[in-house]
Formats: sequence, structure tokens, C-alpha cells
Amino acid sequence: MAFFEFNGKSVYIDNRLKRELDRKVIPDLKRKDKDAVFCVDGKERSGKSVFSMSIAAYIASVLKTEFNLSNVCMQPNEFREKVERSGKRQAIIYDEAHRGMASIRTLSEVNKILKDLMMEMGQRNLFIIVVLPTFFLLDKYVALFRTSGLFHVYENKRRRGYWVYYNEKRKQTLYMLGKREFNYNCMKFPHFRGRFFNKYSLNEEVYREKKAKSFKSKPRVTKIEVLMDQRDTYIWILHQKLKLSSLDIEKLNKKYKLALKARQIRDILAKIREKHVKSGSGGVII
Repeated sequence: MAFFEFNGKSVYIDNRLKRELDRKVIPDLKRKDKDAVFCVDGKERSGKSVFSMSIAAYIASVLKTEFNLSNVCMQPNEFREKVERSGKRQAIIYDEAHRGMASIRTLSEVNKILKDLMMEMGQRNLFIIVVLPTFFLLDKYVALFRTSGLFHVYENKRRRGYWVYYNEKRKQTLYMLGKREFNYNCMKFPHFRGRFFNKYSLNEEVYREKKAKSFKSKPRVTKIEVLMDQRDTYIWILHQKLKLSSLDIEKLNKKYKLALKARQIRDILAKIREKHVKSGSGGVII
């Protein structure tokens, strides 16, 4: 068993994981234009956030950089700003886990951030952990080529504190074989496995307050959501003002090489109509 000191706390880290971080990850972060992006996934309340914070705290303790709750981001824009403004060798966590499976658009924005800010992360030697319900929701490029490895956190006989690690090669095989059915059993032999304690390296009470505030607050509008709303509004205008049917709009889309079928258009119109009926506008945009 291995422990390290962080902000006056004794924090546990698995021996094998410590050796791998010391031997591979930390030397890379000390080199010019190198970063490290890892994914931590698992079911709700399996301990993903606790485990991720312990890894990030270890990296920060070795590299002598600051790691606090401002480094744990719970909104895409917060994550983007933290990456863009961070100093060298910072450990940053994007914690999608608290939002459950209800924010596919939000995760699409995170995928875009990871691709957009590759140079920023490399130039600053950043250590990034993306925490989410399942690795299979990551964009293919991000999952296969931008993440160095995957930690899958799970419970054993209803007890928290277990994980398996897939290195870059095994993680790629897992994604290619398992994505269709979200099947982790297609890779029976991960790179290695370990344990963790359910003990926060950061202030648990303050973390839970931040988590609760993020959960209750209205989600920040992402670029993806703005574009989708704009698309839906234009579809509605074509239908409402120009009196085009869903088939007419589909034909117009084909003319300009836009892939949007009549069935999808009907779904969009129904969604907007319901929204405006509920708001009292009768489904009509003036």
C-alpha cells in the first residue's frame, strides 16, 4: 500500500498505478509539448470522482503544482476556460458524472473542447481527467487517439473502491469491439486492476456544495446547443412562414446537400410546437 501527503492529508494510491504514473506519465508532463488525457468511467455513485481526485492530487503533489476545487470543472464552459487559462502542468478534471446520462449534447461539447484545445494542452503539459458515465460516449477520435488510457470504476458485492485500467492499445480495442452494445466484457483482460479508498483528497463538503449547485443551476448553453436551437428555429420558420411541409423541407435540404430527413423534421416541428403551446403562444412564432 502506498500513501502520499496532500494538503495535510494522507491519501492512498495503488502501488502499481503509482509506478505507472512515475514511470510514464510524469516524465511526459515534464517534457516539452506533452500532455496526458485519461478517462474515468463507471456507474453512478461508484466513486469515480473520489478516485479521479486522488490521481490528480498525486500528480500535483509530485509536480509541485496547485490542485483545488477550481480544477474540478462541472460545466463545459468552465472546463474550456480552465484549460485556456491554466498554468504549466496543472491537473484538471471535467466531472460529467454528476449529470448522469441526460446531457449527450453537453458531452458533444466536451469532445469538441478536447479536439479544439489539443495544442493548448500540449504546450502547457496539462494532465486531464474526463469523468463520465461510460467511455463509449466519447467521440471516436478522442477515445482512440486523444486519451492515454481508461479507468473503469465498479462495485464488487455492492462495495465501492474497485477499478480496472485499459492502456492505450487495450482501450482502443475495447472501444472498437464494445461500443455498439456498450459491452465491457469483450475485453476480458485489462492492463491491470486496483483498489481505492472512499476518501476525498479535496474538501468533501465544499465539493458536494459545488456539485449540488451545478446540478440545480440551469446548465450553461453550449455552442452545440446554440447551433441546434438555431437549426430548429430555421426549420420552424420554413414551415410556419413559408408553409413548407416536412417533405418540402427535406427536398430543400437535399438540394443544398444537408442530411435532414422528413421524419427528423417532423420531430423538430412537434418539439417546437409543444414548447410554444406550453408557453402559451399557441405554437405560433410571430
